[in-house]
Amino acid sequence: MVIVIVGQGANRWTFGEELNNLDMFAGCPFKVLEQPKFVYDGKWLKMREVRFRKSDSLPEQIWESVHRRTVPISKPDGVDVLATLHKDGKKYFILIKQYRIPMAGMCLEFPAGLIDEGETVEAAGLRELKEETGYTATKVLSCTKGKQGLSPGLSDESVNFMMVEVDGSAPENRNPKQNLDDGEIIEVVLVECDRLLPYVELICTEVYVESMLYAFALGMNYAQHFLRLQIVIVMFDR
Repeated sequence: MVIVIVGQGANRWTFGEELNNLDMFAGCPFKVLEQPKFVYDGKWLKMREVRFRKSDSLPEQIWESVHRRTVPISKPDGVDVLATLHKDGKKYFILIKQYRIPMAGMCLEFPAGLIDEGETVEAAGLRELKEETGYTATKVLSCTKGKQGLSPGLSDESVNFMMVEVDGSAPENRNPKQNLDDGEIIEVVLVECDRLLPYVELICTEVYVESMLYAFALGMNYAQHFLRLQIVIVMFDR
């Protein structure tokens, strides 16, 4: 069962200081040849070049990477919310389909967003879930530690993953309404938890699916497979 709610909306900003000096490469196994330099300076992003070589006998190389203009010093850039909705005796994952201009198409994703200045990871996750889906989390289950890189060969952008539960019978969740920014167009998608991978495999021919969501669906499927295998082995041993 898939329920889709259509809406519109968002843009957020973070804070911090630029990482454009040699000190950040103190533990680098490559030989960095000079101060990293930014070759493009946009409103939201910068592009950086790092000149390096693996050893003195090998040719010089240049690594190009993209960075946000401002980044948190000790926190990840953003947070992705893995939200489970309990409603009418069933469990659903709360997902979103968002139009992504860089990909020129809709993308199936976890609700997510950047962490505002002075905001905790948990507060940002709860806020983004409410803004993008209209749902209010009932319970925060866990949040990952450190920083999880999104595309480490291209950028230093990072996130944390927060797991929450949502009580669909709570008054605030009976008629959820999005509160989207002007730069967002988002549909809310509810997928039954045990149908996540089949749904992802079906919809990936119609829209993009973010890699972390697809990997999560595969992981759930593998976990269920190994659990069934263990049960069979135990029964066979008996």
